[in-house]
Amino acid sequence: MALYRDPQDKRVFVPKRGGGVSLNFGHPVAWVILVCTTIIPFAIVIGMTIAVLA
Repeated sequence: MALYRDPQDKRVFVPKRGGGVSLNFGHPVAWVILVCTTIIPFAIVIGMTIAVLA
C-alpha cells in the first residue's frame, strides 16, 4: 500500500475510496500524529519491558 503524499493538498485526513480516511504524509501534522500514536508508545513499551526483565 502506497502512502498518500500530496504537499499541495492542505487536508491532513484524506478520504479513501473504499471508506475510511488516510493520512496525507505530505502534511507535517501527519508525521506528528504518526510519531505520537505509534513510535512513542512503542518505545515506552519496549523500555518498560526491558526495565521489568532487567
